[in-house]
Amino acid sequence: MDDFDQRASDLSVDHPEVVQNYRAAHGIALANGQGQATTEDLRQAMVHYRSLFEDLLSDDGRELPVAR
Repeated sequence: MDDFDQRASDLSVDHPEVVQNYRAAHGIALANGQGQATTEDLRQAMVHYRSLFEDLLSDDGRELPVAR
């Protein structure tokens, strides 16, 4: 669980608006691992992850660091 908490903390620095999606999707993934997630829960997790990925990959005007 420590790794998840650290990743959520790191994510919240630059993307605070989507960290809730990350937490919700993670909770559903844990429930699925215990056999307690429905098909609708899994669909909702995908919606949460898609929102997270769209934000992470969006071009919001910030310049990306140049690899050297």
